[in-house]
Amino acid sequence: MRLLIIKDDKELLKDVINEVEKNYIVDVASNGSDGAYLSQVNDYDVMVIDSDLPDIDSVEVCKMTRDADIKTPILLLSGNNEPSCKAKSLDAGADVTFSKPVDVDEFMAQLRALARRNGMLCNGSMIKIGRMEIDLKKKQLYVGDKPLPLRRKEFDLLEYLLLNKGRVVSREEILEHVWDQGIYVFSNTVEVHVRSLRNRLNRYVGKKFIKTIRGFGYKIDA
Repeated sequence: MRLLIIKDDKELLKDVINEVEKNYIVDVASNGSDGAYLSQVNDYDVMVIDSDLPDIDSVEVCKMTRDADIKTPILLLSGNNEPSCKAKSLDAGADVTFSKPVDVDEFMAQLRALARRNGMLCNGSMIKIGRMEIDLKKKQLYVGDKPLPLRRKEFDLLEYLLLNKGRVVSREEILEHVWDQGIYVFSNTVEVHVRSLRNRLNRYVGKKFIKTIRGFGYKIDA
């Protein structure tokens, strides 16, 4: 799961970000302008927006995101618990308003709930998308209730692509994150493993599940 967190205060969400980064991919923007830009050029599973931004009001960031037809679930952090303030945030496009100070356990549970709405769940040990479920601890893929055996590198490749769902991942990124540094690999190693993984998954998720973006890399949109 990939998150965008828009916040100004470096100490705000420090504990939360440390927890999130253990399992998820996290991009952090320090102001509303940068956050709005990132939300339009990258695909995220959840966006977290702090109410205290140095340039643009958080409600305006929500509006800009929705005006750009971005459907990503938004969690807006607020120090104002007045019903009128919450209503304003929700009307602007936020899916959930969350009060500060932030309780880490409650925050993580809310992130998982929003991710489920967006079609993907990653709770640190499991990733669910469509009919597929990946157990990261056991290194096992299930389709429905049935295990589907994968070779180790096929599993690692699928895991990395799913964690970057919605983003084009280059061949170089895959080599860096899936293969050990210093290990010699053939020039077509990534292509061979993608082809093999597709052959194993086609029966269950279709041929277009892993897309080739010619000249750039690979992408999963599901």
